[in-house]
Amino acid sequence: MAGARLPLATLAALVVPVVAGLSWMVAGGAPMAWIAVNAGALALGLALAAMLPMPQRADGVTLLAAAIVAALFVTAFAGTSVDGVARWVTLGPIRLHVGYLLLPLLAVLATRLASARAVALLVLALLATLLQPDRAATFAIVATLAALAHVRRDRASFVGLIVAIAGGSAAFATHDSLAPVRWVEAVQDDACQVQPVAGLALTLATLAPLLVLRGQGANALPLAAFLVAAGLMAFAGPYPSILIGYGAAPILGFGLALAALRCQGTGR
Repeated sequence: MAGARLPLATLAALVVPVVAGLSWMVAGGAPMAWIAVNAGALALGLALAAMLPMPQRADGVTLLAAAIVAALFVTAFAGTSVDGVARWVTLGPIRLHVGYLLLPLLAVLATRLASARAVALLVLALLATLLQPDRAATFAIVATLAALAHVRRDRASFVGLIVAIAGGSAAFATHDSLAPVRWVEAVQDDACQVQPVAGLALTLATLAPLLVLRGQGANALPLAAFLVAAGLMAFAGPYPSILIGYGAAPILGFGLALAALRCQGTGR
């Protein structure tokens, strides 16, 4: 399993947005420590994608997916809190966004499970993001369930999508109390204000996760939907510009998801 290779298009789905973001951070004078964190996360993410083993049997996949959902709930109640929002876990000097670290992997694992089980786990994950609260992650899960329904076209997935839309609507009732941080949130918009061409390039890089479809096909659609939706949320409010702005969690999370895609291919 660890010896399987990912197509270049699949790896580019991770590399393109991160390198685009790093280039803008260097050009714009972002803190060097933040640049180093993102660069290190990219190197580690690629290593995870290439070498990390993942469970093949359905019971192992279910256990790992359930552990991810449990971690999201633990974060909501006991994670690192900022202004009443609990989305992170602190590891030494680095604070990781648990949702963006684990949800991309869950999006891939869901494609390995029966529809009812996959939908149940994704809906529970959505509930956890409502408790944190994390509106951007909530809507990204709705996009994931929409992609799953498009691929599966069965009753369970369509019911799950309806429930997710209802849950996502509840996110509008939550208040975003966190102030945006430069180089983390709204990076594309900031770039547009300084250099429109750079802003356009970063906006296009936000769509780069769609490249996983070229390398992995329909099974990667829920992952692409999650990452693109989460990235586009940066245009809707004070939400992170994932993969492009500062933050190791989504980069590592994408690497974990790519590892699952690689092992999924070898398990066929």
